Amino acid sequence: MSNRFPSAGPTPTISDVAEQAGVSKATVSRVLNGKATVDATIADRVLAAVDALGYRPSMLARSLSLGRTNTIGVVVPDLENPMFQEILRGVTRAAAADGYRVLVTDTEEDPADEAAAAREARRRCDAIVLCSPRLAEPELRALLAELHPVVLVNRELADSPVPSVSIDYASGMEQVLAELHALGHRRILYLAGPTASQGDRLRRVGIARARSDHDDLSIDIVPAGSALVDGAAVVDTVAQHDATAVVAFNDLVALGLVSALRGAGVSVPSALSVVGFDDIPFAAFAVPALSTVSVPRRELGAEAWTRLRDTIGGAEGGHPLVFRPRFVARESTAARPPASPPVWRGTEHHPISPELTARLGDRDVLVLHDGSGLEPTDAPRPFAHPVTSLGGTVVTESAPDDHPHHVGLSMAVADVDGVSYWGGRTYVAGQGSTMLDNHGVQRVTETEVDAGVLRQSLDWVGRDGTTQLRESRSTVVEEFAVPGVGSGRSALRVAVSSVLRATGSTATIGSPATNGREGAGYGGWFWRLPAGAHRSVLSADGPGESTAHGSRASWVAFVLDADADGSVDPETGDAAEPAPTPARRPTTVLFRQPAANAFPWFLRAAEYPGIGVSLAATSRTTITADTPLVTGLEAVVIDGTLDAEQADAIHRALLTAEERRTEPRSTEPRSTGSDV
Repeated sequence: MSNRFPSAGPTPTISDVAEQAGVSKATVSRVLNGKATVDATIADRVLAAVDALGYRPSMLARSLSLGRTNTIGVVVPDLENPMFQEILRGVTRAAAADGYRVLVTDTEEDPADEAAAAREARRRCDAIVLCSPRLAEPELRALLAELHPVVLVNRELADSPVPSVSIDYASGMEQVLAELHALGHRRILYLAGPTASQGDRLRRVGIARARSDHDDLSIDIVPAGSALVDGAAVVDTVAQHDATAVVAFNDLVALGLVSALRGAGVSVPSALSVVGFDDIPFAAFAVPALSTVSVPRRELGAEAWTRLRDTIGGAEGGHPLVFRPRFVARESTAARPPASPPVWRGTEHHPISPELTARLGDRDVLVLHDGSGLEPTDAPRPFAHPVTSLGGTVVTESAPDDHPHHVGLSMAVADVDGVSYWGGRTYVAGQGSTMLDNHGVQRVTETEVDAGVLRQSLDWVGRDGTTQLRESRSTVVEEFAVPGVGSGRSALRVAVSSVLRATGSTATIGSPATNGREGAGYGGWFWRLPAGAHRSVLSADGPGESTAHGSRASWVAFVLDADADGSVDPETGDAAEPAPTPARRPTTVLFRQPAANAFPWFLRAAEYPGIGVSLAATSRTTITADTPLVTGLEAVVIDGTLDAEQADAIHRALLTAEERRTEPRSTEPRSTGSDV
C-alpha cells in the first residue's frame, strides 16, 4: 500500500464554471456575488456547475473585486490576559454571524507599538477594534482618524464620533471598597495597573469617591502591573504593610499575589483579604476562590462588533455604551481579623518584673520599667521608655540633661501632703526650688495582663514608710486606624489611667503653683518628649504653647519634624534652624484626656518638650476614702506630620470610641477634673 496521499487534480477556475454552465465569466461572478440581475434559471445552472466542479472562489480575488476583505482587525495590549481573550471571543462570534473573520495583533503592553500595529492591521482589514488602547489621548485621536471605521473598547474620548463600549471601573472599585468597609477593613492597598491604562485611571476615580464616602478609610496605592508575575513581585511590600485587605488591578495580579503570600506564610483571607477585577474563568477555581468584580466580557466584544458593523455600513456608531460591573464575593475576602492584643513580655517569668515590653506583631513599641533603678531623689516610680512609633521613631526621653528626673511616660506628682513623687527640687514659698529629703516611691504590688490590658496595683509610700495612696492602674497599647483622607497608615495608641484612693481619711495633691510659683501646676500623668526634635504645638483651641498651656483643650498635639539645635520660638514652640540632615522621621503625637475627667494641661515646648495633666493647676485637689481620684492620658503616635484638621478628626474618632466603650463605668463617687 502506498503511503503517499493521492495527488489532487487541477483546481477548477471560474473559466471552467463558465464553460460548463454555458455562460460568461462575468455572469458567474455576478451570481457568486449575489447580484439580483441574473435570471433565476441561469443562476441555478451556474450554481450546479460550481457544485459539480467543487469550485472555491479566491478570497484575495474576491476582495480585490469587491473592495473589501470581510476581515476586521482586533488590537489588544496583552493576549495572554484571559480578559482580552474573552472580549476577543465575543467579537469573533458576533462577527462570524455576519460573515466576517478576525485578525488579532498583540502589542504586549507597549504603547509605542500600538499605532504601528493598528495601521498595519488596517491595511489588511476592513475595520479595526482597538481594545484598551494605551496611547496618550492626542496620539490616539490622530490615529483614529486614519483607522476609520474603528471602535474603541474600554476607552472613551469626550466629543469623539468614534463609537465606544467600556466598563464603569470606577463604580466597580466603589463597590469593592464599600464591601470591604462593611467587613471592617479600614487599611487597604490598591495594586495599580499599567500607568497608561484607562481602566487604572477609572479605578483611582473610584478610590477617591470611596475616600469621600468613608473618612475612616485609608488606601495606599502600590505600583504593580497587569500580569501574574507583577502580583508575586510585590509580595514583600504587601506583607510588610499594615493593610488588612488588598485590591488588585485585575485577577491575574491578585492570583499571583495570593500564590506568593502562601509561600510567605500569609493566610488568605484569615490574615489578609484579596480582591481581583474582571472575573476571569480561573478566578472561581482558585484556592481560595477569588473575590472579584465581574465584567460582561463577551457581551462587551459582541456589542463592539455591532457598533463596528454599523459604522462599516455607513451608519453612526451610536452613543458611548458603558457596562456596569458587579462585585462577586468568594472565599478570598472575610471580615477584618481582630487586632491582635499586645504581647507583654516579662510577666511570664516574674509576677512583678522590673521590665515589661509591649510587642505589637513584630514591633517592640513600649518598654515599662518598675523604677527600681532610679535614684531616691528621682522619686522612683514606674515609667515607660522608650515608646516607639509603628514606623520606628522614639517619642519619649528619659533622664535628659535639662531635667534628669523626667523619665519618659510616668505618673509623677510634685506634692502629696508634702511628699514629692515628681523628683528633683521642691518649690518652697520664699525660697524657690530647693532640694529636700521628701521623695517618695511608687511600688508595684501586683501585675496581671487581661485581654492585652496591663493592670497593676501600686502603693505610694512616703519617706517615713507610710503608704499615702493606693492606685489601680491600667495601660492599653494597641494599633489605631488613623481616620481621614490620605492618612495611609495605622498608628500606635497608648492609654494610661489611674484610680487613686487615700489610705487615711484624706490626702491632698498640690503643685509648685499651689505653693506660689505661678503657671507651674504640674503633677499627674506626664509625657516627656525628645528634646532634640524640631517641634510645634497644635491644639483644639489654636496653635502654640501659650494657647495650650493651662487650657482644657479637648486635644493637644506635638509635631516632631527633625533634630534641631535647641533654638525654639517661645510663643509657637517651633524650633529654629533644624539640623540640615534630620536624624528622625516626622512624627505627630496627639494627646487627650478622658472627657469625663479632664484636667487643665501643663505644657512646655520652648524650654523643653513635655506635656502632662495638671491635677492641681491652681488649687489643691483633695482625695477622700469615698471619693477616689480618676485620671488618665491617651496618646496616638502617628508617623508623619498632621495639621489641625487631621488631628481633630483623630480626636473625634477617639471620642466616638470612648462613648461606645462597653466596659461598665464605676458608680462610686470620684473626684473629677475640677480642682477641689
